[in-house]
Parts: sequence; structure tokens; C-alpha cells
Amino acid sequence: MIDNENLRLNVVKGLKKFLQIPVIRGNQNAEPPKYPYLSYNVTTVTGENNGTYGEYSDGVDRKPVTQTWSITVQSDDESEALRLASKAHDWLDHIGRAYLSDNHIIVQSVTSVTSRDSILTIEYEYKKGFDIVFWLYDEIENPIEYVGEIKTAEITKK
Repeated sequence: MIDNENLRLNVVKGLKKFLQIPVIRGNQNAEPPKYPYLSYNVTTVTGENNGTYGEYSDGVDRKPVTQTWSITVQSDDESEALRLASKAHDWLDHIGRAYLSDNHIIVQSVTSVTSRDSILTIEYEYKKGFDIVFWLYDEIENPIEYVGEIKTAEITKK
């Protein structure tokens, strides 16, 4: 199982501290905070990472996977949205890497910051964002029961 809670808590905590704005999960029924704020959506929970499960001596089998998040800064000011999205991008791509690594989070790649603007009836909501891919392990307890080892065996032709 992927430790989604560790990933979510540490990424959100780090971004909030660095950006000094609210960081919320997107696509919720709750009223959003006042501008500016950052929202994130997990767009791919478990993506293939060209690997298979490996057996480890601690009894846990691990398979490398990826998880993709969409990061978007919303504001009523275009310059502010772009500045904060670029700042979030820099933190995830470089500045925050030591913090994330200390919390067992590996950033595999970060895409370019792009415009995701939309019009709300008569006014614009400026949205600037990017995607980030995290490299993770899917961990499962090894289902094979260890019962001992064969010390010697006699092989005969029959």
C-alpha cells in the first residue's frame, strides 16, 4: 500500500509554510478560501513505473510506482497567480527537495507552469499551474510463509 497520508500531509505542510497561503484539496463541495490559494488534485493515484514487486528481507514486497498531482494557484490577480505558481514550482522542483526527501518523498518530475484561467460569469479567476510526478513504492506484506530451509536433499534417478 502507498503511504498516501504521509505524502499528502508533508507536501501540503511544506507548500503552506513556503507560500504562506491556504493549500486545499481541489474538487470539494466546501466553500474555497479567499484568494490567493493553491489547490491540488491527485490525478493518477498509482501509475506504472516499469517495475515488478521485489522481495525484501524485512518481509515487505515493494514495487516502484508513480503518483501524479495537478497543482493550481487561484487568484483574482494574474500576476499574483503566476508568481505563486512559479514559487510553488520552484519549491517542489528544487528548494523543498531536502524537506521532501527527509519525509521519504521523491519528486520524479515537474511540468511547466501553464495558464488554467477560467471565466466566472462576468469576472476572471486566474489559474496558473503544473503537474508533479512523485516516485513511490507500493508496499505489500509478503504472502509467502517462511517455514524453514532444506539443509540437504538426496536426488535419485527414477
